Amino acid sequence: MEVAASGEHSGVLRLTIVAWKEEGRTSLLRPLVHLLAASVVEVMSDAAGPVVLVPVPTSRRSRLARGADVVDQLARGAAGLLREAGADVTVRQALRVARRTADQSGLGARDRARNLDGAFTLRSAVGLADRDIVVVDDIVTTGATLGEAVRALRVAGHHPIGAATMAHRPRETR
Repeated sequence: MEVAASGEHSGVLRLTIVAWKEEGRTSLLRPLVHLLAASVVEVMSDAAGPVVLVPVPTSRRSRLARGADVVDQLARGAAGLLREAGADVTVRQALRVARRTADQSGLGARDRARNLDGAFTLRSAVGLADRDIVVVDDIVTTGATLGEAVRALRVAGHHPIGAATMAHRPRETR
């Protein structure tokens, strides 16, 4: 499964995402939406028909802390841009958080995967039939969050064609 990211989560892009996501700089949403839309276009090259974006679910704790479901906002903005360009793209909150997880920051790949194992489940299959599914998130670090979202969709009988994010965390050199 393809995972597309528009840039590396470092430098100016990292600072911009942090300002938008953690510091409430909502004016930065529009330029970030363009980055996600570009990543979705890359994944859509494998689509056979209409596309539905499925944002990774946000915990209640994160929604309260940030005042919004930032990944959902990002997905809806990207879908709107793509529709303006003529693409048949919708957004569905198909997944939900099934259980509480620990904060992911500071966890390595193995611990992130363990932390998220079984964390998501299908909320609703409405709008998924006869559409190519693209899972969306803001940043891909180890792939654990996207992997859990894909797992939950597959368990429910849906098979995403890929995932799209604004940025990927650079791999550490060893």
